[in-house]
Order: sequence, then structure tokens, then C-alpha cells
Amino acid sequence: MRRIGILGLGRVGRSLLSYLMDKDVEILLYDENPQALAHRRVRFAIDNRKARAIDNPADLKQADLLLKSPGIPNEADWIRKLDEAGVRMIDEIEYVWKELGEPMTVAVTGTNGKSTTTAWIAKVLKAAGKKAFCGGNISPGRPFSEALGHRRYEAYVIEVSTFQLERCPSFRPNIGVLLNITADHLNRHSLEGYVNLKLSLFKNHRAQDRAVLNADDENIKKRLEQVKGQHILFSLQRTDVDAYLKEGGLFLWDRKIIDRGNLPLAGLHNAANALAAIAVAGEFNLPQEAIGSGLRKFKGLPHRMQYLGKLKGREVYNNSMCTNPVAFYHSVRAFDEPSVIIAGGTEKGLTLEPFIQGVKEQARFVVLFGENAERLKKILEKDSRFSSCVTVTSLRAALQAALTHSSEGDRILFSPGFASFGNFRNFEERGNAFIQAYRELIRET
Repeated sequence: MRRIGILGLGRVGRSLLSYLMDKDVEILLYDENPQALAHRRVRFAIDNRKARAIDNPADLKQADLLLKSPGIPNEADWIRKLDEAGVRMIDEIEYVWKELGEPMTVAVTGTNGKSTTTAWIAKVLKAAGKKAFCGGNISPGRPFSEALGHRRYEAYVIEVSTFQLERCPSFRPNIGVLLNITADHLNRHSLEGYVNLKLSLFKNHRAQDRAVLNADDENIKKRLEQVKGQHILFSLQRTDVDAYLKEGGLFLWDRKIIDRGNLPLAGLHNAANALAAIAVAGEFNLPQEAIGSGLRKFKGLPHRMQYLGKLKGREVYNNSMCTNPVAFYHSVRAFDEPSVIIAGGTEKGLTLEPFIQGVKEQARFVVLFGENAERLKKILEKDSRFSSCVTVTSLRAALQAALTHSSEGDRILFSPGFASFGNFRNFEERGNAFIQAYRELIRET
């Protein structure tokens, strides 16, 4: 009997477990956190002898195939030893794509905007009557492996991260989308390594496959010759490309699809995301009306410029997904007028310059919260002569401080600009905590 090991028992690992339990395979389970074995789905599999928990990762050498969570670093000592032992180890994306028989797949990657664009593309396809699966690395959302238990789809639209691409040797999406490349995750990659991983989305492309690329991104422009397949370009700055912004309208070739003012999401960066979705829609030959309808119907994702409502006359937005300084810069510039901003978190070895620039250009006042709050305050006050800031120790206190330092009619924007680790497990938990603080203050007022 074939032995398949699942490394990491988060949502992806549990989804794979549910699928494999119905197969004629022996399942081995390993997670560095023993508490992961207590999840009811995992416990059920172990108690009913559908799977076997492994205590020592060295015992995973007996597996024929290992399915690794992207959250486990390749540099982990036990992962290196399994690689050296020659055990085949791949990501869920690779495994599911093969299991589904290499179906029509749209894979979206980039530093910022991946989840929004993935969901937007799926919405456009569905508006045109296509049966489309939406999932992958998108969060909140469904792992790609959840598609294994469903009916067949006409298209699979998935978000793919660099961590996933590390273990996808033969994955070949019919349409690959690369939104942008800016420094991120330098705690796990060098900048060159990070760029190369993004570009590896296209490494198996054939002549008929399409690469939807941001013609404005310097890191992409410098490496266009490395991208295989047909190039489909989108741009906010040029009109000699496939999808472009012109006189306030978003165009596909020579057809105006929608006025930028009719997009449901604010910000120039979201206009770029919409152009990427339009470019993909063009490859499906969708009717112009359906593309425009799908773009208008999309209301965004939780924790991504999520409008919560008004608090004492201030509009409040939750953008917890903003986890790096470049994303912060684009987020605060999504609005024409300055905002009262709540920011801070855990740094990942990235330059602070975009964060500082965003504060100088778009902040009425800054409330700093998280691991690097005091450090940011000192930098802003000393190096940037920006003194309109305070530090706090909780999100509730942050929102209260934002109220204190704002006036009716102002906007309060929670856009951290840094990772959530140290205070929260992920950006979702952080965003939910902010929403909870907002609701508590609403009830009190």
C-alpha cells in the first residue's frame, strides 16, 4: 500500500486528510505542534485507524510521498534531512493539480493584491456563467484540495504563494497572473530568490499558455524574457498593452469595460487588480457586459479595505491584510484625503521607507500598536519629524486613541503595514480583534 505523509495539520493538511481517507493509501501525519493532533477531524482519523500520527519526523522516510504545508520552512533541519534521504516532497498545489488531471487553471501570484484579484477573477467568470472554483492560498477561503471532493469546474482560479511554488516541480497553469514583485518574506528568502520564485509560476509554460503581467512593475519588466508563454500585459501608465487605464476608463484592447469610478474597491492599486482580472477575462472571450457586471458585483474580501461603518461620525476601515510597508503605502494612498491610521506589528527584514513615506503623505495622526510600536515612534519623530503619533498596547486602546485624535468626518484606517506575529496568529485573527473592538465601542456609544 502506498504511504503518503501530510506535514502540517492546518486547514490545508486537514483538507488533504479528508480526501485521502477515502483512498487506498496509508496516511502518516506529522505536525511540530502536538496540539494540532487534537483537532476533531484529525482525532477522528487517528482513532478510527484511517491515519497514523508520527512522533519522530525521521520516521517519515518510510513514506512514498510527502505533502508539505507551505508554512514549514525548507530550512528546517528535519525537512533538510528528509530531502537528503530522497523522499519525494511536494506542495498541495502540485498534488491537487495532478489529481484533478491538470485542469484549466488560473493561478495568481504577486506580493500584494493576490487574494483580491483571485476572488475578482472568479466573480467575473461566474458572472459570465462559468463554473469556477475559487481557492488556494486565499484567506479566508478554500484550500485547492477542497476541489477534489467537488463536481468538476470549467476553471480553477487559485492564489499561489512563493512558499507553495517552492515545491511545485511540474505545475503549469494555463493562465498565470503576476501582479507585482516587491520585497517581502526576506526572513525566508533573499530578494533574488523571492523574485525567482515568483517567476517560477511560468517555468513550465508552453507556447499556448498565457502569462498576465504588470507592465508597470520594474522587477517584472526587467525579466520579461524569462517568462515563457504568451505575454498578456496590463498597465495603469501605458495604453499600448492589452488591458489599460485611459481617461478614467478601464479598457480591454479597444473596448471600454468599465469606468474606474464604478469599481467597488477604492485605490489605484485596485484599478490595477481589476485590469488583471479584465486581462484574464479576455482570454476566456467573455462578453463585455459580463466582465463589467462581475467587476461591479465584487464587494471585496474581509480584512482588505473592509468598510466597517461609522463610529462617532468617523468612517472605519479594517485592512488587517496589509502586512508589509509597500502594501501600507498603497493602502493609505487609496484615499485622496489623509486618514487617522492605526499601524504596527512584527517586521520581516524589509525597508521601512514606504511606510515612512506613506505616513508623511497620508497620515493626519498615527496610532502605533504591536511589537515595533516604540521603535516606529522613535523613527518617525527623529528621522521624519513626524510627531503626531502615540503608542498603545491593545487594539481597543488603538481605536479609542484614534477617536480621541480625530474629528467627525475623518477616516480611521487600520492598516498595520507589518506582520501580525507576536500578538496574533495571523492577519485574520488580528482583523477579527479589530472588528470586535469596533463593535464594543459601537455598543457603548
